[in-house]
Amino acid sequence: MTPSAPASPAGAAPAARRRQSSAADAGMAGESGLGKLIYYVPAAFMVLFFLIPSLMTVIWSFYERTMFWMKPGFTLFSYVNFFTSARFENFLMSMVHSSISVVICFVIGFPIAVFVRKRVPPSAGHRVLLLFILPFMISEVIRIFMLRPVLGRNGLVNSILLDTGIVGEPVTWFLFTPVGVIIGDVLSFLPFIIFAGFLAMEAVPKYVFEVCQDLGAGRWRQFRDVIVPLAAPGIFAGGVFIFINGIGNAFVPNILGGPGAVNAGLIATQAIIALDFPLAMAISAIMVFTLMGLLYLGHRLFNLSRLLAPLS
Repeated sequence: MTPSAPASPAGAAPAARRRQSSAADAGMAGESGLGKLIYYVPAAFMVLFFLIPSLMTVIWSFYERTMFWMKPGFTLFSYVNFFTSARFENFLMSMVHSSISVVICFVIGFPIAVFVRKRVPPSAGHRVLLLFILPFMISEVIRIFMLRPVLGRNGLVNSILLDTGIVGEPVTWFLFTPVGVIIGDVLSFLPFIIFAGFLAMEAVPKYVFEVCQDLGAGRWRQFRDVIVPLAAPGIFAGGVFIFINGIGNAFVPNILGGPGAVNAGLIATQAIIALDFPLAMAISAIMVFTLMGLLYLGHRLFNLSRLLAPLS
């Protein structure tokens, strides 16, 4: 029997390094070591910067108003003041406008996400998504304000409509009306439903589309019976983001809307200017509960954790 040759020192060193690297990777991904702390960082962030501020906002909403601040107490005056005044009607109207914006964003943005997923190679698809995100590197105030010369009476849109003969006189309801707010919401938040829809579509294998074509399913039936149900978590997540921003972002109605275009964010801003901080806290608490209720409903209906499936 021929004895086996001893391992050379030159070959033993790389093998030892590979074993150490594997052990380190296992420690990072396992339940011990510093790797375990990584999982607590998002939880700590949520507790420090969302749960605690939200809880304090709810508590402060029951405080009593003073001349310049508020004092501890328990009163429902801020909520009564909100629900029994025109503010509540404006809040409901802003929800209607935001719902319309969500529908328009879905009609425009989700087909783009489906097209990028089905027709564009993966490497190029991520670049296409980057193009939609690039405008967000500019300040939101600037982006919204830049729409005023485009949508105004003598703006770019009216010039095109007049030159092509579609209208005989300038359209005045593009700006300083609720329509202007909806246009601003759609142009501001459209990329989010594209991104969320694309993220959800990444969980759908491409052979699913090939099977549908082999079975003779038309494009509309594929879209209605296969694509939309599979991408429902992404559609809902993008829709909630647009809806909450639509009722909470004060810039859009302030710059593009008229006197009747008021949302919750603008009402809260006006309350802060009037030094009515408990009312501002009450409006903020209502928006937080609205967001939490929508997320709970969405998770019960569509299991929003499926959005993270492709990343796990």
